[in-house]
Amino acid sequence: MKDEFLTLAGLSEGYFMDRGSKFLAYAYPAGSEKEATEFLQKIKKDHPKARHYCFAYRLFPDASLERTDDDGEPSGSAGKPILGQLIKHHLTNAMIIVVRYFGGTKLGVSGLTEAYKTSASNAILSGQIIAKKVFAMIMIHPAYEQLPVLINHFRQSSIPIFKEEYGEMPAITIGVSRSNYLTELMGTFRRFSNMDFSSLDEYAKHLNIRIEVLKEERIV
Repeated sequence: MKDEFLTLAGLSEGYFMDRGSKFLAYAYPAGSEKEATEFLQKIKKDHPKARHYCFAYRLFPDASLERTDDDGEPSGSAGKPILGQLIKHHLTNAMIIVVRYFGGTKLGVSGLTEAYKTSASNAILSGQIIAKKVFAMIMIHPAYEQLPVLINHFRQSSIPIFKEEYGEMPAITIGVSRSNYLTELMGTFRRFSNMDFSSLDEYAKHLNIRIEVLKEERIV
C-alpha cells in the first residue's frame, strides 16, 4: 500500500520518425480504465487516417493494473516498449498512446521497438512529472467550542483539512497517511490532549468527540 506516487501533471507530446513512418506519442494522466478508454477514442478521432494506435497504461497508486495493446503491430513491439517507459520513470495513473502513420517501409521488430520506445520517452520528457499523495479520510465530530482549537491544531500539524461542516452537529474531515492512519491519528491526539492513551477510543472518550474512519480515499 503506497501513500505517494508519481504521475503526469497533464498532457504532453513526443515525436519520432524513421524511414517515412511518423510516431506521434501522447502521454496523459489517466486515473481509471474509463478515462484511458475515453482518451484513446479522442486520439483516434483526432487521427482518423493513422495506421496504428498502440498504447500502455498503469493504474492505481501501487501500479497494480497494467495494460498494453500492439494494435496490429508484431507482438511485443509496441505496447511493451511504451509500458517500459512508464515503468522506467516510475509513473502510474498514466497512459501513453503512440499513433503511427505508415511511411511505406517496414521497420522490423527491432526498429518498431525503438520507435515506440523513443516516441514514448520523448512524450514523458516533454511533460512534467509530479508526486501525489493518497490520504485516508477521517471525520471527527467535536463540540462547537472544540472546533476552532482542533482546526488550529491540525493546521499547525500539517494535517490537511478537506471539509468543515457547521450544521447541528459540526464535523471536520481530515486526511492522514493511508498505510499508517491509526498511528498518525494516535500521535496527533496525543499531542493535542497531552495524554498517552493506548487506543483511539480512549482519546475519543477523553476528548468527548466521535472519530469516524471513512471508506473513501482522497488523492491530492
